[in-house]
Amino acid sequence: MATLEKIRQRKKILAIVIGAALLAFIIEVGIEAIGRSGGNSAAAKVGNEKIDIMHFQHRIEQVAAEEQQQDKNNQNQTDPAVRQQQVLDDMINEVLLDQEYEKLGIDVSDREISELMLGQKPHPSVTQFVQQAGAKTPAEFYDFIMNPGKQGVDESQVLQMRSEWNKLQEDITKQYKFVKLQSLVAGCMQANDLDRAQMAEEEAITNVVTFAKKDYSSLPDDKYPVSDAELKAEWEKMKPLFKLEEEMRAIHFIAVPIVPSSEDITAAQKIADAAYIALQKGRGVDSVRLLGTVQIDTAKILQKEIPASVRDLFSNAAVGTTHRDSTVNNHHVMYKLMNKELSLDSVDVGFVVIQGDKKLQNEILEKLNAGANLDDIKKDYPQKVDGKNNNWQRVYLVADTMKAKLANAEIGKYFVLESNDQIGQLCKVNEKKAPKTFYTVATVTYDAYASTKTCDELRDKFQDFLNKNKTAKAFEDNAAKAGYNAIETLITASMPQLSTGQYGQSIRDSRKAIKWAFDNKQGEVSPIYNDNKDVMIAVAIDDIYDKDYLPYTFPQGKELLANRVRNSKKGDALMAEYKGKANDLNGYAALMGAQIDTARIVFAGNGDPKLGYEPGLIGRMASAKQGTLQGPWKGENAVFVYQVVSQEKAERQPAKEELDNRYAQTRGASIYANPQSIYRILSKATKVKKNLIKFY
Repeated sequence: MATLEKIRQRKKILAIVIGAALLAFIIEVGIEAIGRSGGNSAAAKVGNEKIDIMHFQHRIEQVAAEEQQQDKNNQNQTDPAVRQQQVLDDMINEVLLDQEYEKLGIDVSDREISELMLGQKPHPSVTQFVQQAGAKTPAEFYDFIMNPGKQGVDESQVLQMRSEWNKLQEDITKQYKFVKLQSLVAGCMQANDLDRAQMAEEEAITNVVTFAKKDYSSLPDDKYPVSDAELKAEWEKMKPLFKLEEEMRAIHFIAVPIVPSSEDITAAQKIADAAYIALQKGRGVDSVRLLGTVQIDTAKILQKEIPASVRDLFSNAAVGTTHRDSTVNNHHVMYKLMNKELSLDSVDVGFVVIQGDKKLQNEILEKLNAGANLDDIKKDYPQKVDGKNNNWQRVYLVADTMKAKLANAEIGKYFVLESNDQIGQLCKVNEKKAPKTFYTVATVTYDAYASTKTCDELRDKFQDFLNKNKTAKAFEDNAAKAGYNAIETLITASMPQLSTGQYGQSIRDSRKAIKWAFDNKQGEVSPIYNDNKDVMIAVAIDDIYDKDYLPYTFPQGKELLANRVRNSKKGDALMAEYKGKANDLNGYAALMGAQIDTARIVFAGNGDPKLGYEPGLIGRMASAKQGTLQGPWKGENAVFVYQVVSQEKAERQPAKEELDNRYAQTRGASIYANPQSIYRILSKATKVKKNLIKFY
């Protein structure tokens, strides 16, 4: 019965909270009503297949519950909008994969899944799962949940474990299908003899090239105007780059940080001062706790774990010593040494668990102390005895009574750790590490925060600005004058958060502002959004892009197009000025007013930073004839003249395995068979439309 008891002891107990269930029901009904009113209940459409909003919501609730279970103490919970987008992307990828599996006939047979779940070498996730459940093998666990009557267990007691097993089987089946798809893709991306020969040739010779260049940036832009017709023509050439996967909005937004005023900071300083005085005077921290607004954390730690700012001080200080750190960003931190004691830290113990009455417990205790081997005892008492001979444990935080037993135990002799009439735990101390000094340190923190008065003043000022600037143009033009920073950005309907553009920093809980931008018209200005309690946000809609392509008038695109057209004109002008006007590199360098430089070029390489971004130039330099002057040549960002002065041959021919690995890394499996590449390829081949903006 030992296995039965282990599984019983470790099984999860589901608690259904009435309030949570009601909330989920209200959310579900609300979303369903919105879907009906909009005539569309799909969170997304993948090809001809819909992802139903109710199915999506159930997944959201499941993922949120899992996140909460995994990290109950995390105060910085995931932004719901970020979770929604992540879950929807996962569901879209699942549909894309299922559609591809069906096209290719990829499946997992019953025999394959049986081997993965119950075979001689089960999937690692299965092994971990059954060990955590307390079973020795997958087969043992499977027999228990499918035939509970054999163990005298009611069917209802194994339903949750059976559900978890089925979920694990479903996940492993999906993984194995994907592995098959990856293998198929990777198998189509293998180097052949021609590929190997080409790669070897591309890397066999390094050309040492001398060159001179005239950058287009050295010419004034105003002498090379770009017409609307030229912009449009260039846009036609580059049209695929302007393809829109989903609708976009060009917006400006202002994010006003809610920060403490000087008065708030002064008030916080007084509270922190009072807390430190109380910390110094009191024997403990109760006097500080009376202030109510400070946070107090107490920990029993080793010297190396003491905060660095007080480590040296507390190592030699008397109990009661206090220290106050410098205030940084209105964050006040102070410490107090509450206690210092020498305590047992780590022990190597053997332990035995006995399922049986005290007579059996004493019988086994005597045998073990008489020299019996634990493994033999376990064989002699199947289903009754389990345990380990060696196990290092840190014990400094266990109860004092338990710690005393371990500290006073005779080395190598078993003793009763805990016991009742049904189960007993025996313990043997094999080795004790020397006692260590432990420090009990109280950390007191206090942060200055914006008062209600400060928040109201910030809001009133911001609202006054919005009242006076009710169009997107006025919003942008007058923001700086009012002391605000109007950030220009592009948003899509599936973006979960606004981004400030500073190191990729995003604003939590800003999804409602994005939704507003997709529900309103060009030129309009939003109300204040304050779902994020640390910032107030308002949005102005500059433009709406809801066609298949971004127009050539799109500001960032227009700048790119204008630069390309202007650079091409500059290149033509320089080519006309230089072509045929010199006979050697020195002559052209003099005409250009440039220095001659050197680059090392390999055909398969990425060029040289000194050349700049010039994708068409590398192949020319790598294949140029040695000693022959080349150019002038019109590049993307400069006009070049160059000459190969010498060639260096590779010292050895790369082996077949090297070439195969290089092919995989640069053009094969590593590029196309990884999950992100597969998802990207499938999504490009299938029309995907996301509709979350209609619901959230």
